[in-house]
Amino acid sequence: MKIYIVGTVGSGKSTLARKLSEKNSMRVFHLDNIVHEGERNRTDKEVFESIECIFKNECFIIEDTLRERFIPLLDKVDKIIYLDLPKNLLKYRIIKRYVKQKLRLEKSTYRPSLQMLKQMFTWQKIDRSELINAQKK
Repeated sequence: MKIYIVGTVGSGKSTLARKLSEKNSMRVFHLDNIVHEGERNRTDKEVFESIECIFKNECFIIEDTLRERFIPLLDKVDKIIYLDLPKNLLKYRIIKRYVKQKLRLEKSTYRPSLQMLKQMFTWQKIDRSELINAQKK
């Protein structure tokens, strides 16, 4: 089974992906890690070569906020899971994550900064529901 988990920042994508992975012995791919290598953004060529490698697997879980350039991937998976939580809960989770990362209680692949916190609130406002609801899966 090929699963694509979509949701905004703080919606629980990584947590759900991890739990599904443990239960079903499936590999998880975080598209943030495919797009970024530390502080460096990978080239489009590097990103799509990595994605091609992912899709050679029979079973996997992808989790992402659903960037525009990855919309075509939705047609290539068996199941799409869209996590749509109340805005106030998402804001709380974003702040909680930021504090935990600043206190080094939670690992982060990026440098937790006020600029990143602001960016997370911006990303949290992106609504993908129409796009997801238009999918057949």
